[in-house]
Amino acid sequence: MYTQAPFFTSFRSGRFTPSPRASWLLVVPGVALMMLALAIVLWPELLAYLVAGAIMTAGVLLTGWGWAMRRATQRQTQNQSQPVQYRVYPDNTN
Repeated sequence: MYTQAPFFTSFRSGRFTPSPRASWLLVVPGVALMMLALAIVLWPELLAYLVAGAIMTAGVLLTGWGWAMRRATQRQTQNQSQPVQYRVYPDNTN
């Protein structure tokens, strides 16, 4: 579809080479996940704490987001009750 775009041709031609440090962006999280899996195997209750923490974090974030939306809606409805007057002036620059 977009095979003639420069982005795709650079990948297809083989000229794209990632930096040597880019591989660490995959290695470090992979090792961390393996260590987490090993810790969960050794201490199964750790999984319960991780799940509970994730659920608590999601709940706090959603509550805060909802509260912010509610306050924004209230401010918007308060501002709509005030009349707005627009004045249009003719352009006199000839």
